[in-house]
This record gives sequence, structure tokens and C-alpha cells, in this order.
Amino acid sequence: MVVQDPAPTAATRKETDLWLLERLVPGSGVNNLSLTFDVEGEIDSAALSRALTLVVRKYDILRTVFRTSETDLTKEVLAADAITSVDVTSIDVTETEAAEDALQAAVEAFVAEPFALDGSPLVRAARFRRAGGAGDVVSVALHHLVFDAMSTVTLLGELISAYQAPDTYATDPVAAVVEAEPSEESVDFWRDQLRGFRGADDGLWYGNPASATPNLAGDTLQYLLSDDALAVVGRLQRELRAPEAVILLAAYYLLLAQHGAGSDIVVGSPVSVRPPGHEGAIGYHVNVLPLRVRMDPAKPFKRLVNRARAVFLESLGEPGVTAESVLDEVRDGGSSSWRNSLFNHLFNYVPGGTSGTFEVAGHPARIRGVENGFSKFDLEFFFMPEPESAKTTIRAVFRTQVFTPADVELLLARYDALLCTLGDQLDRPIGEISGWSAADHAAVLAGHRDGLPEALLGPSVAPFSGYAKLAAKSDSSALTRAFVAAPDGTELPVGVRGELCLADEAVTRTGDVARWLPDGRIEILGRLDRRVTVQGLAFGLEDVDAALLAHPAIDAAVTVAAGGVLVSFVATAGIEAGPGLLDQLWKQVRTDLPGPAEPARIIVTEGLPTVNGAPDLQGLRLRAEELLRTEAAPEPVDTTELTRALIALWKQFLKREDLDADSGFFTSGGHSLLAVQLLQRVKRTTGIQVKIRLADLFAHPTPEKLSAYISGKKA
Repeated sequence: MVVQDPAPTAATRKETDLWLLERLVPGSGVNNLSLTFDVEGEIDSAALSRALTLVVRKYDILRTVFRTSETDLTKEVLAADAITSVDVTSIDVTETEAAEDALQAAVEAFVAEPFALDGSPLVRAARFRRAGGAGDVVSVALHHLVFDAMSTVTLLGELISAYQAPDTYATDPVAAVVEAEPSEESVDFWRDQLRGFRGADDGLWYGNPASATPNLAGDTLQYLLSDDALAVVGRLQRELRAPEAVILLAAYYLLLAQHGAGSDIVVGSPVSVRPPGHEGAIGYHVNVLPLRVRMDPAKPFKRLVNRARAVFLESLGEPGVTAESVLDEVRDGGSSSWRNSLFNHLFNYVPGGTSGTFEVAGHPARIRGVENGFSKFDLEFFFMPEPESAKTTIRAVFRTQVFTPADVELLLARYDALLCTLGDQLDRPIGEISGWSAADHAAVLAGHRDGLPEALLGPSVAPFSGYAKLAAKSDSSALTRAFVAAPDGTELPVGVRGELCLADEAVTRTGDVARWLPDGRIEILGRLDRRVTVQGLAFGLEDVDAALLAHPAIDAAVTVAAGGVLVSFVATAGIEAGPGLLDQLWKQVRTDLPGPAEPARIIVTEGLPTVNGAPDLQGLRLRAEELLRTEAAPEPVDTTELTRALIALWKQFLKREDLDADSGFFTSGGHSLLAVQLLQRVKRTTGIQVKIRLADLFAHPTPEKLSAYISGKKA
């Protein structure tokens, strides 16, 4: 390929947001998509290269290239004659017993290879040849900046036409579609829709807590909705006069609410923003609409359907405003999370499915699903109804930092069970409707087979748990049972975090945060009264204790919050603390914990005080308060030259003079694009050679924490 250098223009806001996402996980293919299909025959690589070259020359958007500096993203359109050839890589797949798995892995690796935003075209192709002439797989990988899933049909048709008849292929240039600027009325509509919304950085009560440092690694599961669930959906469509998509969306809201999303929920839903007459345009022409629904647990499901329908249809009338463009106006000022503050869960309804077949030069062919190994959101449900088979498949895409495949399998089973339950309980308040799966019921039954369930307690949790004491006092012959409860008392299924309770004639709350395990045991995670929120990140103080206890020299660790400051007390395991112990402990917590969870002080003592066999939390808290009150106050925490330089940059970029070493960049008004510019200035001003990623600033958002992180990397 030959690349020329026409005048560049600035990238749009949503194009820049894609680039910023790559800055979070540099060197990855997080924005890569593909058109991939199997052919029952042999594809000519040279003819495929010629066909793809013709298509790229024809479409301005496929000749649009991007360049990056440390702080900016620009774009330009190459002239058609600058594209001399789009090469096709030929890859042979060795015939083995696991040949199909090897083939899929090879295709996914090809698609996931990152594109360089250096002015090169953002399209490449490969032909995978099966052994023994058993057919080929063609994969065209493209960057999301020039392609979206809704471009697939057009690109496929163009590629087949150019491959089958290159001499007669229409090559009249097709200009890139330019999206209209949203009207002020549209912007006002979304401001009104989202005003007052405060997203929860904690995520759900299910899966792993939110991570301060993302990797965006993703996985995918497919689930076929049961016939019983589909029958209920069909009946609700008729009775409630609502489209299938709205029924499925309303049930998705209810599923999320039952897993801790709250009663004020925003779900993202992708929609094409191609202008009329350009419905088949190739390019990145998708916005994700933030669909906000306020749920009342005292109202029936049909009220939720009515609300979801109104929000869905109203929002479709105002698709031109990106969520990011109003995000800063509704963002919770106390959050320093890298996560989207509006939504972390997506709903996508794709009627017609993706299993259509076609022909290429007389050979039968079919689309092959390929994942790039990433997920930008915690959870995405793609509903793919197949009219011909009267079946609906849910493609669930999820972040592996948040969920395991087993977690998502349970979510899908619960969604199915919830739909089935709604058929008999349409008029029942949604707060009373259970969506438990058969596996949930089986786990709780197994847990009580021999009395109260066995509890799993880690060393940082065991000293504080009330369950063991209450269980020991309980008469095992009585009808005593354990359950995990939501704040409103609703019993929670497997894996969902809540308060552990015991019940016979009355309910006793243990104060323990716990969850059911699939085998019927209960995992105790901490105490409700030891939950704290620092810089928008909610966590248990047991997490800090566990990081300290991971050091072999530490026998006991207890962290307390004193006036909003975390202080950790540790006792050594019967050995004298060496001079480097504190440095080792600081390194430990900075490795294992997100920035907001790092204690401000670590105090090494000979032993920890106890009351009735448990650590004396009140005594340690008073000691921490006294320590903080009487210790020599340092000069506004800017104790190093690097920290002082960072404070100065914070003030310059945020245009505020009231900032110090503990000021969070994002909680003080910063945003992702400004953060990119800040990091570049940090490197240029301080001369440091350490590589600092955008994700590192999210994890270490204050001058003091970033300075300590940089110093640790240099060491």
C-alpha cells in the first residue's frame, strides 16, 4: 500500500473516545471488528486481493486513515490511486483432531492483532486454508473507526460482487457519510432524560467488584431461550401490545435490578445514526443510547413494560447525541472511575439473527462469528431472533474481570426463568417476583442437607464474622435456615452478595456480607460495618487486611477508617520486623490494591488488642485518630520534588489553585482527554522515563499516589 499525506482534520468526539479506549489497554485490538465467512470451496487469494482493493478504492471511509500524537487524533482520506493493493495473507491450518478449534483460534488471533494509527489503512484480510481442500475461511479485519456491525451486509455484498466480476464492478467513488450535528433540542432532551442520574461505580452485587485498573478482556456465551420463555414473551406482546424488543428489554431491567443495579437504571442500546437514504453506508455510524428507567418495586411488570416502551420509542427519535457528549454534565463528581458513569450493561436486539447463508462464485458460504477477545462493558445481551426457526438466541458478551463464564451462565438461566415466571405473575409487584433458576434452588437445598450451611471464611474475615457464633448457638435440630438477603429483605440466589441472615421463628441478621456458592456452601466476604467508599470506589476493609496478610511476616492485620483516612495496623508473625518491612508492605498494597483502597498509614505493632477474642476495632480507631491528630503535620504532603511538580500540573490543567497532593484528578474536574494531555506534559516536564498509561492515572489519581507509583516503577 502507498500512503500519501493530504491535509488532516480533527477526529470527532466519538472517534476520539475510541482512541482513548485504546489508551486504556495499549497494544490491544479492543476496537477491532471483522467480516468473516466460511466458503465450501477454494478462494483465489489473488482474486480476493484484487476485489478488496477495488472495494477500498471505491469507499472513502475505507481509505480514511488516522494519526495520533500524544494528545490528539487526526484523520484524512487517501486518494483512490494511493491504494495500490490490499494484500491477502494466506494461512494454512494443519489438520488435527482439534482442527476446527485451531482454525477458530487462528482467525481470532488475526482479527485481534492491533492496528497502528499511523496513517495506514485500517483494513486487512486473510485466507485460511483448511487441510485437504475442505474449504476456506475469509476474514477481513477492520478498525471500528471505519466500520461497525451494521456495515457488514454492504461490505459483504460489495466484496462478493468485486470478486465474482471485477471487470464490471462499479467503481464510482462513494463519499463517507457525515452525520448531522445534533440539534440543541436533542441535546436538551438527553440532558432532561439523564438529569440527576448517579451511576454506581460498584457495579452489581454479582461477580467481582469494579476494578480500578481495567484490561477489558472479554468472553462470549450463547444461550437458546426456552420454548416456555418464548411463549410467555409472545403472550405478553399480545396482551400488553408491546414489541418483542420492549418485553425483552423490560425483563433485562428487572434482571439487573434483582442483581443490585438499583431502581434507577440506565441500559445502553446501540442504534444506527445513518441519515435517510444512507441506511447501508459503511462506517462507524452507531451511537449507544442511554435508556433510563426508574423502577417501582411495588408496581407490576406491565407498568415496567409501559415505561420501557415509552423510553425506548422516545429515545429512538433522538439518536444523534452520543452518550459521551452529555456524560460530563451528569457524571457523579465523586467518581474517579475509568468506567462509563452512565451504563455498564447493554441491550441489543438484532432481528433476523446472523446465520444466513449465501454464495461466493458458486460456492455455498456462511458468516462465521469471531470475537476480538474484549468487552467494553461489564455485560451485553444481544438478542437474535430467528424467524424461520422461531428460536431466539442470546449472545452474552462480558468482561472477565467482572464475571466468570459460570456467573453468566447463571444470569442467562435466571433471565429465562424470570420470563417464565412473569407468565403467571403479571399483576404481582416486581419487587416480589423471583427469577431463581433450578441451579439456585438446588444449591440452597444442598446447603441445608445436614443443618446449617458450611461457611468459608478467609483469615482477614474470620475474626469479625458473626455467623460462626450464631450458628454455634443454634439448635441444629430446629428449623433454622440461612439465607442471603438484599437490603429490602429479598432472598438472593447463588453468587449475589448480600447480608447473611439466620431464620427460625424470627430473622437474625449477622451483619456479614456473604454469597451462596454453587455447591451449597456460603462464602463470607466481610462485614457490612466495614464497608467504605473512597474516591468513588466501594470496598471492604477486609480487602486491605488481606493484601497485608499476604506478606509472610504478617500474622494479623486490621484496617480502620479514622476521619476518612485509612490506617492499617499489622502484627508480625513472632519474628522481629526487619528494617525493610514497611517498604515491602507498601509495595504489597500498591501491587494488590487499587489506588483509593491503599491505606494512608501502616503501623507495625507487637500485637493487636482484642475484646472477647475479636480485634478491638473501637480501640484501634481511637488510636488511629490520636496518631493522626498528634503526629507532626507534614508540609502539605508534597514531600518530594516529583509530587510538587505534579501538584503544579494538576493546578495548571484543572485551572484551580485549591489542589494539593491528595486531590483526585477526576474528582477535581478532569476527564479522559485532559488526562492524556496531562500525562504527556508530565513526561515532558519531569523528564521521567517510566511509561505511564491512562489506566495508571485512573488507578493512582492524586499527585501523591502517582508520584509513589512512578517512584516504585523506577525502583
